[in-house]
Amino acid sequence: MFDKPRPIIYKIDMNTPTRSCLVLWLLLVAAPVAALPLSTQLAFTYEVPLLSQDLQIGQLVEPKAGSSEAYTAKALSEPYTMEWVETYVAEDVRFSFVRTFDRDLSLLLPQTKFSLGKAVQREQSIAVPFRYGEDMRYGTFVWIEVSEGLYTLVSISLNP
Repeated sequence: MFDKPRPIIYKIDMNTPTRSCLVLWLLLVAAPVAALPLSTQLAFTYEVPLLSQDLQIGQLVEPKAGSSEAYTAKALSEPYTMEWVETYVAEDVRFSFVRTFDRDLSLLLPQTKFSLGKAVQREQSIAVPFRYGEDMRYGTFVWIEVSEGLYTLVSISLNP
């Protein structure tokens, strides 16, 4: 009864000049975005831009107030003194902690140049990776949350 509708097909003759203009137009449109770093390109898809990824410490973060990353940033930026130990190190491990890490911490602190990785929540602790110094070596502070926004340091690791 009724004939089936036939699709309309347009045939575009893509000769060499037309093809060249199309490719040139695409390059001009895409070039500004393609010239940006990949992390910036990916950040266009999020409301809050993401920082880049580090091979050793993972996703880089800007510390938020009261977070373990902010606590780590504060600890890294202060000089290593007895007050530092009393402020950041758990009381029950202070003696062994100082005995083990005294030399390393006296050389490490204070840091003016460091980057923080995203904290890794474990069952009873929080590990915050970081890069530090001119050579951008890496390490980890392991914290236990005493109360909201207050942490105590139980271990560190520093890698060459």
